[in-house]
Amino acid sequence: MRLESSRHEELAAGILEALEYFGLFRYPLLPREIHRFHRIRCTYEEVLATLASLAERDMVNCSIDGFYSREAQESWSSRRKTGNEKALGLLTRSVHFTRIISSFPFVDAIAISGSLSKDYAGDDADIDYFIVTTGNRLWIARSLLHLFKKLTFIPGYQHYFCMNYFVDTDEMLLTDRNIYTAIELATLIPVYHPERIRQVKEMNSWLIAYLPNETNLQELTYLSPAGKQSLKKLVERMINLAWPERLNNFLMNLTDRKWRRKWDRRRFPMETYDQAFYTSLHVSKNHPANFQQQVLTALENKSGPTGIQP
Repeated sequence: MRLESSRHEELAAGILEALEYFGLFRYPLLPREIHRFHRIRCTYEEVLATLASLAERDMVNCSIDGFYSREAQESWSSRRKTGNEKALGLLTRSVHFTRIISSFPFVDAIAISGSLSKDYAGDDADIDYFIVTTGNRLWIARSLLHLFKKLTFIPGYQHYFCMNYFVDTDEMLLTDRNIYTAIELATLIPVYHPERIRQVKEMNSWLIAYLPNETNLQELTYLSPAGKQSLKKLVERMINLAWPERLNNFLMNLTDRKWRRKWDRRRFPMETYDQAFYTSLHVSKNHPANFQQQVLTALENKSGPTGIQP
C-alpha cells in the first residue's frame, strides 16, 4: 500500500506517539493495538504499511513475538507475555469476586479497569474495579463495600477488591478528558451489567477525539451472572425508607474529611488533592498515587519508562 507523503507522516507520528505512551509502562504493542490507540482515524492496513516503513528505517523495533516498541526491548516482550498469561488467570477468578460486589445494595454495574483491563498483570497485580451505582446512592454503596473490604484482609484477599472509581447513574460523564482517561475508559472490561458500561462509554463520546478508531466492541468473556437479587432488593428497600439522600450526603462528607486529613498528614500539596481524590455527590475517585498525573507529566517531559503498570 502506497501512501501520500503527508498521510504517511501523520500516520507515522501517531504510531510513534502510541508506542511512546505504552513505552512509559514498558509495554510493547501489537499492530491491532497500535491501530486502536492511534490518534487519527485510519485503517488497519494503513498502520501495517506505515509500521513496515518505520521498521525499515529503524524507527521502530519488532520483536520475534510481533510486539512493537520504539527501540529494541526484547525483555519487554518477555515481560508482556508473562503478564498476559497471569492476567488470564486473574480475569477468570474475577468472576467470583464480581459476583460478591454485585450483591451489595445499589451496585448497578461493574467493569475491570487498570492494568488488568489491558490483559496484563504484574507480580503484585490487583483487580481494579470501575463501579456504577444507583443515582444518589453512591456513597452508601461505597461505604458498605469498603466496610466489607476491611474483612478481606483476614484471608488476604484485599488485592482482589480494589474499588477505586465510582460513578452513579445520574452523572456518568467523566470530568477528566485526556489521553490517559480516554484509554482507561475505552479499555474497561464489563463484568456485570455490560449494557450500563456501554452507556458510560457512549455518554463519554469525547474519547473519540483521542481514539478515533475505537469501536466500543466489548469483551464479554468474564461476565458474572447476576444470581438471586431478592436479599439485595430487600436491603435497598429498607435503606430507601430511612432518609437515604441525607445518609448519602453524610457518608460523602465523612469520607472527604477523612481523606483530606490523611492527605494533609502526608504533606502532599492540597492543589493536587481533587485530582487524586475527586469527591462529589455522583463521583468518587480514590487514586492516592495519582498515576494519571504521573503519566501525563512523563508524556509532557518525555522522561522515558516509569515502570507503572499499564
